[in-house]
Amino acid sequence: MIQSWTIQSRLLITRSFSSATRKVHPPVHSGVIEPLHIKPLMKKPEKAADRLLSAIRRGNGPAAWKAYMNLKNAGHISQLPELYHSMTVQTFQLKDNGTYSPNYLKFYRKCVSDILETAIANGYILNSRDYNLLLKLYGRSRDWKAVTDCWNEIPATAVTEETFNIYMRAAIQCRKPEEVFNVYSKMMKMGVRPDVNTYGLLIEANGRMGNINEADKVFLDHFVPKRTDTNKMSFISRLLVKEPKNQFHTASAAPLLLHTIPPHSALTPTVNTFEALMDAHGRNNNIPGLHHIYKTMMPQYHIQPNLKIYDTLIKWYCRHGDTDAAQNVFIDMEQRGIKPTVTLFNHLFRYEALKKNRPKVAEALIDYMKTKYGIKPMPSMYTTLIKIHNKHNRENEASRLHEIYKQLKSNRE
Repeated sequence: MIQSWTIQSRLLITRSFSSATRKVHPPVHSGVIEPLHIKPLMKKPEKAADRLLSAIRRGNGPAAWKAYMNLKNAGHISQLPELYHSMTVQTFQLKDNGTYSPNYLKFYRKCVSDILETAIANGYILNSRDYNLLLKLYGRSRDWKAVTDCWNEIPATAVTEETFNIYMRAAIQCRKPEEVFNVYSKMMKMGVRPDVNTYGLLIEANGRMGNINEADKVFLDHFVPKRTDTNKMSFISRLLVKEPKNQFHTASAAPLLLHTIPPHSALTPTVNTFEALMDAHGRNNNIPGLHHIYKTMMPQYHIQPNLKIYDTLIKWYCRHGDTDAAQNVFIDMEQRGIKPTVTLFNHLFRYEALKKNRPKVAEALIDYMKTKYGIKPMPSMYTTLIKIHNKHNRENEASRLHEIYKQLKSNRE
């Protein structure tokens, strides 16, 4: 069972950190121990241990799991230093921009569960990096119960601002944006100071709940220098074509929201902050607001757009039928030398295939994507085109595309 280590971990985690014998750790980079420094810790390196270390250095999670379980089955796990357990778990870090199927995530969860169950049985105590990884993994799996169970396991000494931010991100990934404000309240109660990423998550959560004015207010309160004129609270929301349907007030969802730690000076927004702001306005049909953020606000803060910005813009322009704006943004992206992804192309593809019912144009996009950038199309792109042609009794076209689809599927297997 994926959560099988939980009950056992409750007993082990309650041990005092101060009572445990601590070893001198090798160098740490960005919260991750450098694997090149851990081999000397093995007194008698075995071939299986070398295979484990090799997998750790390559960041190959499945290979690390296999080598780790081989050591367990051979009865050598107890000889591993503490760092080997930690580094094996960390090979299962998910990429922020990565795309993972449900089966892929299910397999990762099983591997991590096997490793932690074995490590805990051998006296290993989870650290903040381990808990952060678990929160990310459960959030990407959209398993809110696992997220909250994991959070309840974390000792206060292992909670950092990053942990809170990952917890908030998991709430959004599990489609529970209202929980972001409850997590934020806990953060305030514990006296943990929010950072730029925290406020970006508040903006995103407000946008998903339809609170576009509140999303703007978070940006104004923390990223815009204080002015004497406080009447113009929502400088982007005034561009709204219509008022949002939902009129939630986030202060009612989180009473402490009105009692945030006042910034000594305005924070500097990041590209992720603007992505969250764009997403909030895109969800609330504010297309002029998207243009204002992209063309006016980002240059004012000297923020250069990245792939995530272009993906967000094109997604919302396509969904709202503004193809001219989407094409202009795509041209900007190409001129900056930023390579698009299949996800970005899929926004354009779905617009042409489903909204405009132009399968030939949609197929031309697939061909352009393959020839220009060498990007493999999604199988769903071809199934979409096949359905359209079948609907209009174009059997030859449907058969032709089905052959391409079968070849694509066989190459992926």
